[in-house]
Amino acid sequence: MTLSPGETLGNYQIVEKIGAGGMGSVYKAYQPALGRYVAIKVLPPQTSGDPSFRERFAVEARAIGKLRHPNIVTAYDFSQQGDVAFLVSDFIDGGTLADQLGAPLPLEYALTILRPIASALDYAHARGVVHRDVKPQNILLSHDGTPVLTDFGLAKIVGPGSGVTQAGALMGTAEYMAPECASGAEVAGPAADQYAVAIVAYQMLVGRHPFPSENPISALMAHVHKPVPVPTSIGVPLPPAVESALLRGLAKKPEERFARVSDFVRALASPASTMVPSAGPVSAAPVIATAAESSKPSLPPSLARVPRTLPPAEPTLSVLTDVSIAPEAPILSRWRRRRVLLLIPAAIVALLVLAVLLRDRAGGGAATVNDEAGNTFAAATVIGPGTRSGTIAPAGDIDFFRLNVPANTNIVVELHLGTLPRGSITLVTGTGQILDEENDVVGRVGRVNYTAKDAGAYYVRIGPGRTDATGTYAIVVTTR
Repeated sequence: MTLSPGETLGNYQIVEKIGAGGMGSVYKAYQPALGRYVAIKVLPPQTSGDPSFRERFAVEARAIGKLRHPNIVTAYDFSQQGDVAFLVSDFIDGGTLADQLGAPLPLEYALTILRPIASALDYAHARGVVHRDVKPQNILLSHDGTPVLTDFGLAKIVGPGSGVTQAGALMGTAEYMAPECASGAEVAGPAADQYAVAIVAYQMLVGRHPFPSENPISALMAHVHKPVPVPTSIGVPLPPAVESALLRGLAKKPEERFARVSDFVRALASPASTMVPSAGPVSAAPVIATAAESSKPSLPPSLARVPRTLPPAEPTLSVLTDVSIAPEAPILSRWRRRRVLLLIPAAIVALLVLAVLLRDRAGGGAATVNDEAGNTFAAATVIGPGTRSGTIAPAGDIDFFRLNVPANTNIVVELHLGTLPRGSITLVTGTGQILDEENDVVGRVGRVNYTAKDAGAYYVRIGPGRTDATGTYAIVVTTR
């Protein structure tokens, strides 16, 4: 559904369309009753009948609706007119932080952006909300320079009854995804938001992304495996304490980062200080920026913003490991380079795992591998939903995986070939009864599908197909 200027949606008059993405279209609208302009995000009609899309949309409404912070976009209304669900929020017309990247910015100016955003995130974290898609395009700058965090479409609400996103689902933008999330090892927490802020800080202070990548997969691999380039080693001199803060904020392990986002920014602001905030859980107490910390940033004249032109919506990647929704294209931004938003698809996650396996096999990577020769039911690896990798070797090897599921569970298992040229996948019961199988998978994804009426153990058998070939593979398991 496309709304035209002059149309009415609820109590709002549409002015113009200002963006579009996987979570819907965004319009500038006018609210006559209060004499103000607002931003309206409209769920696409093709997804309005999908409960998971509606729930993801509702999650965003709940996420920002429960937050009241000067540096978080304000939600005004969440409603539905006929089949059209829409979210109304504050309209901020001034561009984004992405407009200003491309060259090193002064530390003093960077801090006027980072302090309020850190305060906003600590405030959200203390209330059980993790943003999960912090990036320059989602940091709006009002005309007076105030930074405002927006686009909570991927936010995770931590607490009972909030489980829209399940463990194993990768959500966010590849360029800003924390290693623990990129590898699928952990669900995003406050430390992942801090990592994203550290990427943004690195871009602001160094003038480039720490891991320039041509595609989402290489970006994810870099987060997991590549060391962060030390700014001085690439010709950008920064005070040692600032470099140290950046590197700690970008630590591969979440427990090695700062306790709060504001601790990270405070370390950047105190290059002469020897104080290092201790790592630990996020405090339950909200942290609101002081007047000094929240002062409106004054952009150096040489970095003054130029009039922006809204880009077309970026393509999204849309397969998933669990129940999740593709993210929204950035609103009110001018992208200096193409950034692909993604909800990591199951097939791509499998390829990523295979890439990790092939790259780190000798060093014993983190992938779960089940490669014993002559596996049996008794030797099967117990798994759950998600992605697992393995190796068929030596020739004639067969791998078994065991799934323990409740009654009335639909089981879907996909086989993605890595270096294994051919393969077979079979779903069987503990007595050997074949439930579904594909005997010769070549150059495509193999799939088995079965609805288990009875609770118990079900087994996935992976073999080399009609050959004695050896090589790597990945399986993607979904249950519902």
